[in-house]
Amino acid sequence: MERRRMDFLVLLGQAHYADHRRLIRALSCPVCGHATMARAGRRRDAVYCSGRCRSRAWRRRATRRAQSAA
Repeated sequence: MERRRMDFLVLLGQAHYADHRRLIRALSCPVCGHATMARAGRRRDAVYCSGRCRSRAWRRRATRRAQSAA
């Protein structure tokens, strides 16, 4: 597990060095920007670092839907 984490951090560092924004976005939580291995340890479609960020994203989407419906 530690080796996998180091590989992840090296990949993230290389992405930052090369200014590869799409890869950085893929390796980071879309809500808080925290570097996360969400896709590696759990489901491949998990993108959030925690339940808190998942809830925040859900609330934002619900607010946007309510505003567009009004």
